Amino acid sequence: MAAPSSWYGNYYRARRVPSLPRRCVVPDGIELSVDYARVDDQSTCRAFIRDSAEQGRGNVGEDEYEGTFASRRLEFVLGAGQIFAARDVRSQQVKAFVVVSPSLYARAVDCCLTSLYVFLERQFQADAVVYQHLMRLAVEFSQALCLGYTNALIQVSSSEPELLRLLRQDGFLRVGTIERCVKVAGMGLRDSVLLARCLTTASRPRRSATEINELLDKIFPENESLELYRTSVLPTADFLPTEYTFSCGVKVVCRNMRREDNEDSAVYEIWKAAAEKGQGYGVDEAPTLTFFRMAVLLDHYCVVFEEVGTGKIVGLTLIAASHYTRTSETRSGDSNLFVVDEFRDRKIGSEGSVIELALMKQLGFTRSVNDALASNLQMAAIYQQPLDDSGERSWRPVGVVPHGCFVKGYGWDDQLIMMYNLDNCLEFTQLAERSLKRESGHEPGVLSKL
Repeated sequence: MAAPSSWYGNYYRARRVPSLPRRCVVPDGIELSVDYARVDDQSTCRAFIRDSAEQGRGNVGEDEYEGTFASRRLEFVLGAGQIFAARDVRSQQVKAFVVVSPSLYARAVDCCLTSLYVFLERQFQADAVVYQHLMRLAVEFSQALCLGYTNALIQVSSSEPELLRLLRQDGFLRVGTIERCVKVAGMGLRDSVLLARCLTTASRPRRSATEINELLDKIFPENESLELYRTSVLPTADFLPTEYTFSCGVKVVCRNMRREDNEDSAVYEIWKAAAEKGQGYGVDEAPTLTFFRMAVLLDHYCVVFEEVGTGKIVGLTLIAASHYTRTSETRSGDSNLFVVDEFRDRKIGSEGSVIELALMKQLGFTRSVNDALASNLQMAAIYQQPLDDSGERSWRPVGVVPHGCFVKGYGWDDQLIMMYNLDNCLEFTQLAERSLKRESGHEPGVLSKL
């Protein structure tokens, strides 16, 4: 059977998995034949996912793939991934799907991480052994495709203890636990355990910038993408603009990015400059302006810090729903902070991280589930900093994504996942008012009053 369309696998010329169809016997003596899925199997796959979500079984969250942001995630998984169908040998009915996809957790277009998925028909949704058998094939297929994957990642709900045990037996290691980040039907919010498995110890050379950009041109054709971007409504904070004074004396207006002034190009250049200098961002995290517009700006709040009097951009933050969580119910956010070179070394970065949290709080998020690169020592220092009067470190490490990003001057880097609860955080308008009072000498520093 011919492999179905996968824009990622097709462009990078994925090798055909050998010896297909593959037979495997699951409990109750049922024999499955696993081969590339047919084009018309996609509707069946989506039906399995919806049914698992409704039943609260099969490691699919109740709203994991619902809503605009989550549905785009599913479209990526099924569009970029290689999909395999497992059919009952006797009836020829599809009983499960195995998907090998470039990982959504990686901060790189040239991705060496794969996320593996198993979607089951109702008969098998509660059977961890069937899931284990098919996940073994997923691991084998991810290696056989020769797409440069070095590590595999999966998230498993804590409501599936037997599945966790079996996967740990097969060599998956727990690299993180994100609390209350998957909603299971009939059970409510549960923790999600991040598991990783090494696929190869061989070195992983990067693809060239030309290869990466040619792939992006196929995914986001410039003219069509520009038209969609210009006609789409960007997320904006209705409580902005607001003035804020940093502790170093720099006074700014915090405002929404102005697309009508083509400010998105200036914002992208700030991102690009940070990546080119290896300052906390990967070289191919957002390789082109078109990709940045489509993959970042369409679903991020972009808040610019503009210096009063000069109109210079001091820095900016990009805020969106966290891609580490599997439900919208916890309202988890993440962010990307930038400070331009002219304003560095004034502790604006550490104070900017406080502003981000206050913005998140006012935007309706209840916690930040964010990451920082292991090589980013400045961000590591910020995460160590107490953000309230207790003196205790407020950020909590909850996991790590191995080799998720390629950093200039460093190489393949790990992503450290951190969590911060916003329960006791001030909203941004309150924080800004305090900063202006501090400017007049009536209030203490912002960090002690978060």
